[in-house]
Amino acid sequence: MLFNKRTERIFFWVFFPLALLMPLFLAENTFFVSKLTSIMIFALFVMSLDYLVGRCGLITLGHAMFYGLGGYLFWMIAPEYEAVNFWVYTFYICMIAAAVALIIGFLVLRTSGIYMIMITLAFAQMAFYFFSDSIEFGGTDGLFIYVKPETSIFGLSFFDLDNPTHFYYLCLLSLFNTLIFFRILIRSRFGRVVDAIHENPGRTTALGYNIFVFRLMSYVIASALGAYAGYLFTLQYGFVNPSMLAWTTSGSALVMSILGGMGSIYGAILGTFVYEGLHYVLEHLTEHWMLFMGALIIAMVMVFKNGIAGSMEKLLEKRT
Repeated sequence: MLFNKRTERIFFWVFFPLALLMPLFLAENTFFVSKLTSIMIFALFVMSLDYLVGRCGLITLGHAMFYGLGGYLFWMIAPEYEAVNFWVYTFYICMIAAAVALIIGFLVLRTSGIYMIMITLAFAQMAFYFFSDSIEFGGTDGLFIYVKPETSIFGLSFFDLDNPTHFYYLCLLSLFNTLIFFRILIRSRFGRVVDAIHENPGRTTALGYNIFVFRLMSYVIASALGAYAGYLFTLQYGFVNPSMLAWTTSGSALVMSILGGMGSIYGAILGTFVYEGLHYVLEHLTEHWMLFMGALIIAMVMVFKNGIAGSMEKLLEKRT
């Protein structure tokens, strides 16, 4: 069974049917459709970070580098005024991001703990200042994407990316596929070895596994998916700028992962929606929303010590 916990199954059968129906209730309000789309895109990014931190034990503050890189790569390799194929360029961007992650990961994963946090942050800041200081890449103003890709497969087009509802469903499909992908990966032999490395690297090495290779492969997978999320964000808003690579983006994603329940994967979706929901409500209630936001995050972390997903599992699994 793909979802072996009751809580995961409940989440799956509640969240995705509701998400499928949501645009029907918001047909007259494209703002909320676009807002939910951007939350799903960031949830995808948080899921990739959650796998890296929660399942692999690789804490990084530089994951946003790949989020921003996904957008910049599309601008660099796609013709400026020509509609390219979305699926083909998704493959290109993920492969290039994976190649970059392979090189960086080879250096970064020689360290661990606080040293890894510092080195990943250093790489991200170098990328941030490179793009923000570069006139060719638009500096701090960023760059605009004038023509969105087309999504035809064998002459059949399923999504119009200029249509907010169509783009919403594309992002929902991406979120669904990413969740299924991670569940399959975690339950595979590869995933079990990664879990063993996280729990006891010394014993896993003694069993004959090269833990560096498994960690590097995990880093590459998570980074490629982070770049895909950045690619989707760029397509939604039609621009890319250096703020996507800022360490604060990684920090926010890490908070959402902790809030949702680190390592649960589906908890990353819960954490992102709760965080962004609170953000939206509070910033419309008061100009001092950051103060209340911080207090609420601290309170929720103290109440939900294993995250929202962990608390749900504790409650539901105990009843079962």
